[in-house]
Amino acid sequence: MAKAKRLAYFKANIDDKPGALLALTKDLKGKKLDLIALKGVAQAGQGEILVIAKSPDKLRDAWKASGALVEEGTVFFLSGTDTTGALVTSLDAIAKAGVNLVATEALGVGGKFGAVIWVSPEDLDKTAQALGAK
Repeated sequence: MAKAKRLAYFKANIDDKPGALLALTKDLKGKKLDLIALKGVAQAGQGEILVIAKSPDKLRDAWKASGALVEEGTVFFLSGTDTTGALVTSLDAIAKAGVNLVATEALGVGGKFGAVIWVSPEDLDKTAQALGAK
């Protein structure tokens, strides 16, 4: 099974226009905020950014101070060697726990993979137990 961690994610909204994500990432860099994951989606003229930071308290404080923080929650970050079916065992454990996924993102690079899994807040503990996540 993939290595699993329970992590905080943070959501901010930005303008859906050229350079908006660049400005946000420059700001994060300027604050020396290293990221584990970043996802951006444009919907109805608004950009939505989901970030998992290596220093969640630092990001939370920065985005609260600037008014950028829209939402905070918990996700599971899975990682391991990128092989055929690398997520199957983890997804099987989640399904056997009776948990429905809200969303997932996965990427393989250089023989490794990372995946972010969102579940409903009421399923966090069941998911953590199924994955052996801390």
